[in-house]
Amino acid sequence: MGTRPSLIEHGGWPFLITSIIGRLPAAMIQLGLLMYVTGVGLGLGLGGMTVAAVGLGTATSATLMGRLVDRFGPLPVVSAATVVQVAGLYAIHALTPSLVDGAQGPSTLLALAAVCGFANPQIGPIARSRWSHLARERREPALIRNALGYEGAVDETSFIIGPIAASFLVAALGPTPAIFTIMAIVLVGQGTFVGYLLVAGWHHRAGGRHAGSGRIPLMSLVPPMAVLLAVGITFGATQTGLTAVNDHRGTPGLTGVIYGSVGLGSAVSSLLTPRLPLRFGVGARLIAGALCLLVGGIGFATLPGTPGSVALALLVGLGVGLILVTGFARAEAVAPPTRVASVMTILSMCLTLGVSIGAAVAGQLADVLWRGFLPVIVAGGMALLAALLIALSGRSAGR
Repeated sequence: MGTRPSLIEHGGWPFLITSIIGRLPAAMIQLGLLMYVTGVGLGLGLGGMTVAAVGLGTATSATLMGRLVDRFGPLPVVSAATVVQVAGLYAIHALTPSLVDGAQGPSTLLALAAVCGFANPQIGPIARSRWSHLARERREPALIRNALGYEGAVDETSFIIGPIAASFLVAALGPTPAIFTIMAIVLVGQGTFVGYLLVAGWHHRAGGRHAGSGRIPLMSLVPPMAVLLAVGITFGATQTGLTAVNDHRGTPGLTGVIYGSVGLGSAVSSLLTPRLPLRFGVGARLIAGALCLLVGGIGFATLPGTPGSVALALLVGLGVGLILVTGFARAEAVAPPTRVASVMTILSMCLTLGVSIGAAVAGQLADVLWRGFLPVIVAGGMALLAALLIALSGRSAGR
């Protein structure tokens, strides 16, 4: 049995560190804008719509960003996206007085928020595509398994740290200094990754003029897309459902603690998934993950107390980690070498879209508390169906 490939040896410390720093701003912007909008007196309702606009912009541009990276390489794409994102944030600040006075309508704010989301440079998918190219060039199939587990843990950690940092900035500094600080973090964080790209000479483009000529096998991608969509729905609905429950109980401060347990469970699960025996294959891993979502959703619908909710959140996180790592690995395996970044961003789009769907539907249902978790149950069932299809297709291919 061979040794486990070292991510440090293959990727190098500069890549590992800058790709972590580079994705933190994207994890801060949504909650940062929510708290900024409410902090300047525009209301929680408009703040929620602003978050949705950021998510919609990100989902809309994800596949475009992937195609541009495959065609031109990551350096010009990340650089341009960073400039546009900072400009969008500054425009929101500059227009705030007229928004508060009513001289500008909410549609202006929502359009600018969508621009900020549209300019998300998708550093996570870019990093995953980098690992894919390294694994294929060096013929190290175990490298991509370990790397995707690591990337899943990094994503989950950033989704915990980013919102906490954003909320701390707004609470400690006030809305105006906080939005300037977030702009600086975008420049420094994503700029650090751009600096790595410049110094390392990583100008990879998959095939120059003919990049993107490899056909993406959409039928093979549908099941991974479905399980990633299910994970997104679970994220959005769980956060919304827990918010409704804890607001009703007079314990709103517990929402972040319980929901953070989902991220903690997912981060640990993402790191451990690549260590599972190979005989516990793709289909089995996805089925196990889907069952965790399904059982967790049913459990949340019983409206347990805080200890029970934390336990269920950890269970859901376990399933999320299994699904994220395995779903991305399945998609990477069927992606043409010239379209890896495109495929990674397609899956990220499904995740982002799922969060918006889950939050929106749960928000409509949560006037009856237990119904706010119905989308989680449905997502678990959808993930289970997709996992069974993958398992059955694997058996058919093996005959």
